[in-house]
Amino acid sequence: MRRLKRLIVLPILLMVSARSLAGQSERDVPRTAQAEIARRGALVERVDGLQLANDASAAVAAAMQPPADDSHKWLFTIVTTRNCRLCEELRRDFETDGRLKSWVDTKDYTKSWAHLHVVQIEDQSQLWRWKDFRPSAFPTLIVQPPINGSWGDPHTIVYARQGYLKPAELDEAIRKAIQLYSAKAFPRRLAWEAKQGAESGGGLTGRGLLQETNADQSGGWTPPVPPPVPLAPLPSNPTMPNEIPPRQPDAGLLLSQLLWNLLGGPAMANALLLAILAWQIYRAVAKKQGIPLLVDDATAAQLLQFLESLRRAAPDRPLSVPSAGRAASNS
Repeated sequence: MRRLKRLIVLPILLMVSARSLAGQSERDVPRTAQAEIARRGALVERVDGLQLANDASAAVAAAMQPPADDSHKWLFTIVTTRNCRLCEELRRDFETDGRLKSWVDTKDYTKSWAHLHVVQIEDQSQLWRWKDFRPSAFPTLIVQPPINGSWGDPHTIVYARQGYLKPAELDEAIRKAIQLYSAKAFPRRLAWEAKQGAESGGGLTGRGLLQETNADQSGGWTPPVPPPVPLAPLPSNPTMPNEIPPRQPDAGLLLSQLLWNLLGGPAMANALLLAILAWQIYRAVAKKQGIPLLVDDATAAQLLQFLESLRRAAPDRPLSVPSAGRAASNS
């Protein structure tokens, strides 16, 4: 019995100890620092305070450090296609795998080291992206430098993987690509830091400069637009109104309404019939005797058609001019 109790209590003690150690680890090493350690991998860094342009370890350390604000975040783009099981698998890996979370935190955007964009290759509105590089296998992951130019042209493709990789392999491939690129681009990075220090007047370089000059800018940047050319301007399409504007009453209907109210329905019909007959007789006689007419045959035909339509209106009710609300609903 005593042995059974030990078997039950031992796992509980192990769980409590693990949670305690995890909590202690989080207090001693913040999550952002843990993610930075994971991004760096195996790395030996100089600590003498000097930054040399050919110091590969310093270059990697600078590239892997937490971004001071959104403009310092690298760009990750996942290119997918329709009915792609592996595309969904890659998206799920970035959401659930701890190694990939050190690069992109899909749960907490503020803690993410990089921006993540997902683009479908069939999307016609995204054709401008593929001017320089168009993926041919899916999913494709593209990695690019930050939009602020701190690591060179943000349109540079540092890493492009066409096809699915397991999280462990993908994590290592991303790390290796950024290590190689940062070592090559480190002189440009130091020049960028020096320029920022001169503009701010502080003369600082490295992480101290980034943290001091950008500490109050967190959240002040909008996420950048990824590969490979600047975002084309949106077309200037006029917006459609929510409501159809009311139709203006027709002048002919207003005239007929006035005459109808003056003469009444049946009298109006008879008067119009006499007017039509008299006008037709007059035009026939005038043409035969060569008398000039005020309007040509085409205009006269339109006027006769208008008068005939008024005459054929229902004699027992007046014509009504549509209101603005009805005109809008019938248009």
